[in-house]
Amino acid sequence: MAVFNRFSGDAQPVFALDVNNGPQTGTITSDALVQMDGPKLDFFKVIVENGSNQAIDLRPQLGNYSGGGTVFNPGLVQIINQTIQTKATIAKYQVEADASGQVSYALYPQDAWTAADLQTAIRGIQNGSTAGNVQITASDGTVTAVVTTGTDVTNVGMKLA
Repeated sequence: MAVFNRFSGDAQPVFALDVNNGPQTGTITSDALVQMDGPKLDFFKVIVENGSNQAIDLRPQLGNYSGGGTVFNPGLVQIINQTIQTKATIAKYQVEADASGQVSYALYPQDAWTAADLQTAIRGIQNGSTAGNVQITASDGTVTAVVTTGTDVTNVGMKLA
């Protein structure tokens, strides 16, 4: 079987990427993320929990219509998203399809939030009378309270499986 050696091309970028350390040469000494879909992002795992550290099931908190499609409830996720967007742009997010209370975020610009600051912000969302007691108002005026004071946030970085 014939082998054809490549005359040009390697694993280096073909176009300019958002990497701080430029092209890699030789053996790398730390992880080198090659991100071709835009600017560098921060990746956070948020576990939304109440004051007793019990996870809040986010599946019904994504915004929904009821009453024959006449009443819209924005849900907790939208309020958390609005809080995040006071300092960063949400490039991607994913709500787990289980009762774990987990939502994962990819945010831009990098370092707009630290895990500690984001955790404090979500725990302290105040759109009612008490920080962490989130008031979710449906389009018909119905108010539902959700407590977020046990929420945990970690910066998980980006890791391809």
